[in-house]
Amino acid sequence: MEMKVRALLSSVVLIMVSLVGCGHYNCSSGAQFGNSTCTSSGSTSLSGGGGGTTSAASAFAFAVDEVGTMDGYTLTSGGTSPSFGPTASYAAPTIPSGIEGSGMVVAQSQYLYSDFEGTGQIYGWTVGSGGGLTAISGSPFSAGYLIGSPSGGLWSMITNPAGTLLFVLNTSGMSVEVYQIGSGGALTQVSGSPFSVPFFPGNLGVDGQGKYLYVTNYPNSSEVAAYTIGSSGALTAVSGSPFAYPMGQVQGDPSGKYLIGIQSSNFGVSDIYVFSIAQSGTNAGAITPVAGSPFATNYLPYSIAVQPSANGVLIYSFSINATSTGYNPIEGYALNTSNGALSALSGSPFSGISSGFWGQFDQSGQFLFVFGDVSNGTANTAYLGALSVGSGGLLTQPTTQLDLATLGFWTVTDPK
Repeated sequence: MEMKVRALLSSVVLIMVSLVGCGHYNCSSGAQFGNSTCTSSGSTSLSGGGGGTTSAASAFAFAVDEVGTMDGYTLTSGGTSPSFGPTASYAAPTIPSGIEGSGMVVAQSQYLYSDFEGTGQIYGWTVGSGGGLTAISGSPFSAGYLIGSPSGGLWSMITNPAGTLLFVLNTSGMSVEVYQIGSGGALTQVSGSPFSVPFFPGNLGVDGQGKYLYVTNYPNSSEVAAYTIGSSGALTAVSGSPFAYPMGQVQGDPSGKYLIGIQSSNFGVSDIYVFSIAQSGTNAGAITPVAGSPFATNYLPYSIAVQPSANGVLIYSFSINATSTGYNPIEGYALNTSNGALSALSGSPFSGISSGFWGQFDQSGQFLFVFGDVSNGTANTAYLGALSVGSGGLLTQPTTQLDLATLGFWTVTDPK
């Protein structure tokens, strides 16, 4: 088997380097690294968003297409004909051509945003009940700071849990831009934005209650900056910030009590870290490792996804194998919300399903989408796998994975 390392974005940020994976591909053995020959082992283009007479749309996925459109896909589940394929009657909106984008996110299950470094713009659409897109009034929104700014990490654009604020990294300015999401999805920059960061920022994270924003740094991944999020969206540094913990990516649990983190993949540490978030006092928002942290994983985590459900918090880890020839099986862990301890889920690591380096949940937490890409020496194929999260966190795959038109940013949302 032979695979190739490929940067998802034209960025020097190592945490954004996407490595290729096998997924449902048969790759020739004995070949040299960087020149693989892979062929699809089955159809990955299923029928469109209708997906069968007894199935209903469970989630929508959107992905930047480098030819200049935003592609839309629908996952249907239940009934007799689950499917994952192009959204029925979808009219793809035009976006800047030949640009992968710098980030993408959905707010309130109805507003889709994607930013573009090459043009210095943020595009926004309203997501219809059938998965169609309608441009938000005022879109695209000017964001000149993106031009010439090295792209951030997988989470360079995020919202607060309520979807009322949009946070965007300004890497060249070493700052965070904050926007209020108004009626109809229009963006208005928060007074005081941009807010400075004391290092080159890599990824953004927010606690589960939307009280605090956390920023990891690059290239050293040695600190985490923390900010209190004001009622208007203004950021104020937490006392003691930045904190000397070498995190490359962090995400909050739904309760707001804990921050989950992993180191940058170039550190070679197979652990997941759990931090307790101070809830009150002069250092509210400060983070401290819980007892037993870090918790050992089987494989070196490249990214994590935290299930957005307060009823038993689940964390999944995605990784690339030691020889960079494919992806390891996805690992799953349960978070004890009483003390922050992690325990491996029964059946983890999960084999026989799509794997990759980057996962996202829909808002309900019922589906985990995973992204990967494959190189055959002349072209790169990106794919999404849609996984169902069952009892005890068991992952199953109701449909075959879906080939995307091109590499690029992507995101998912439940129907509104």
